[in-house]
Amino acid sequence: MSKINKILVIRLSSLGDIILSFPLLKKLREIFPSAEIHFFTKEIYREAVEMNPFVDKIHILGDTLSDSRKVVKENQFDLIIDIHKNFRSIYLTAFNGKNVKRYKKDNFKKFLLVNFKIDLLKNSVPVYKKYLKTISDFIKEGDYDFSTSELVFEKEKEIEGDYIVIAPSSKHFTKRYPENKFVNFINEFQKNNKIKFILVGDNSETDRKICSYISDNCSNTLNMCGKLSLNKLAGILYNSTKIITNDSAILHLSEALGKSVNAIFGSTVKQFGFFPQLKDSKVFEISGLKCRPCTHIGRDKCPEGHFRCMEEIQLIVSS
Repeated sequence: MSKINKILVIRLSSLGDIILSFPLLKKLREIFPSAEIHFFTKEIYREAVEMNPFVDKIHILGDTLSDSRKVVKENQFDLIIDIHKNFRSIYLTAFNGKNVKRYKKDNFKKFLLVNFKIDLLKNSVPVYKKYLKTISDFIKEGDYDFSTSELVFEKEKEIEGDYIVIAPSSKHFTKRYPENKFVNFINEFQKNNKIKFILVGDNSETDRKICSYISDNCSNTLNMCGKLSLNKLAGILYNSTKIITNDSAILHLSEALGKSVNAIFGSTVKQFGFFPQLKDSKVFEISGLKCRPCTHIGRDKCPEGHFRCMEEIQLIVSS
């Protein structure tokens, strides 16, 4: 095999998936210490990739696919790793590199599990490991353990005292623990422990509305939703006492920082590959519901109308 001097990793979205590529980037740097590692993504995710010290150059998806394809061609990469595997990423790389690797999505198996509850994913592989398997030719057997990332961010603690971070939102309704249940949890928790709660989320209307509702109905909370860069968010998570989150990018960012999480899963399940990986992380879910999973990405409403997968979860976190 010819020497590998230049590597391209492609993951165009979303934030959680990009963070889950970090163990792959770390392994690539370990295997190819002198190679240039490039990363292709969208502008909105640039900051996330910039936090990773193993990436030498970031390429941003251009206005046209043809322009982006030219960038790939001009760089003459020795190894291209496509961990997005959709029309765009295939177009960017087809006949455009010496050695192209793509990851396995298992979309048909997900379809069977969601729609017919036929589970062919019982021995499912976590997404981070699927990404690593794209370079199985270079990895020793059994060397696929999850690893935290040596991210570059502002680690200095900016909030005095101990605090718990709650990320109460998610892009889809069926992946959100109800905000009134977060209110009940915080108020009950603070009866015996006056610790501060920090609320985080992006600047979307949904996230801001949920965090405002919780803040308005709880004491000793600090609403930082929509106010933090990803760099600052990493610092807030890194210095926290505990982290409570739905199935969202916050989960994966926290674990990349080496922080265990309390993760709440409603309509999605472990078989899809996005469950926590750290030993001390904890998952809250209602196992055995016949309607679960109803989706592999999330829905705008519960198709059964009862939302039992979230409504029946009792969030209990030790003080």
